[in-house]
Amino acid sequence: MTPMLRAALNLAENGWAVLPLDGKRPVTPHGHLDASTDPRIIRRMWADGDWNIGSPVPDSLLVFDVDPRNGGSLEALEQRAGVELPPTLEVISGRRDGGRHLYFLRPFRQPYRGGIPAGIDLKTNGYMVMPPSVHPDTGKPYEWVYREAARLPRQVVALMLPRTRITRRNPRATDPVALAAFVRTLQPGEKHDGLHWAARRAHEAGVDQRGLDRLIDAAEDIGMDPREARRVVESAGKGLGA
Repeated sequence: MTPMLRAALNLAENGWAVLPLDGKRPVTPHGHLDASTDPRIIRRMWADGDWNIGSPVPDSLLVFDVDPRNGGSLEALEQRAGVELPPTLEVISGRRDGGRHLYFLRPFRQPYRGGIPAGIDLKTNGYMVMPPSVHPDTGKPYEWVYREAARLPRQVVALMLPRTRITRRNPRATDPVALAAFVRTLQPGEKHDGLHWAARRAHEAGVDQRGLDRLIDAAEDIGMDPREARRVVESAGKGLGA
């Protein structure tokens, strides 16, 4: 068994779907859509070459792909957000120029690039090159920095909010993604009333439980206890048949 196949099988065993890469390009007909966690399929995909390894970005995570060649730096992101990023699961690029992939828990389904500084790509789909793949330009391997994937500070989450602006002056605002974005903007002293208002709008619009859970997740992101957030969201629906 080759080292890459062994690494691909190990990733799959830990829940990461994988696909073979020639350098950085997928070998499979449908790219990252062909990624698999099935050992039999993985063995077949690596049967004719010791390919590099790619993996789609999991639905539960997002990746900050920091590219110093395009001016990307973690310091620029921290300065813009006004907060330090916590240590998290990380991959060091085989280019060895300071490039890195930072994996964080995804705060909501579709983060937007928004205010993320230039030189940092926000990845929520597609695929990433995984260790111990070898960079095609340098011949050096990508490397793990093993940590638990961390939760993003709310100040960073605020940079990735949807462009739809929700305020209490917009009584027809009912989109759960935008309402969750509104909740994430709430400041101390506004959290309870703001969440109740957003939940009331969602209940009135007949938003399903998945949409209501978005509001609870958003409230947790700004520091509310999840049990208290759920209580507020449920209480907002009383009297509406929710």
